[in-house]
Amino acid sequence: METNSKKPIFEKIRDDYKYLIDKGSLKEGDIMPSVREVAIMNGVNPNTVQRAFSMLVEDGYLVSIPKKGFFVSRINQNNRKEMLKNEIKKLINEGYSVDEILDAVKGVKNNDQD
Repeated sequence: METNSKKPIFEKIRDDYKYLIDKGSLKEGDIMPSVREVAIMNGVNPNTVQRAFSMLVEDGYLVSIPKKGFFVSRINQNNRKEMLKNEIKKLINEGYSVDEILDAVKGVKNNDQD
């Protein structure tokens, strides 16, 4: 964890785990280390880690399962892009026009923002 930044520690922890998830080191469904383990590894209060993990849940990177722990819930961005490319290729092969595909993507994006 980077320690020379002026960012609060919980944000550093959150950003470190976002990076690991986005780059694919932590994959969807992986169990996260416990709050206590992360606190010990980073020499911080468990409440600090809990705050970072709660933010990751809010951001859609983790899901919390009571009495089980935190699990990675987000597909890493590279895999997501590859999956989208493959789906678009399938739609093109099925005869959909570029405009139809773009309209569908815009509709999905707008629904995600609701």
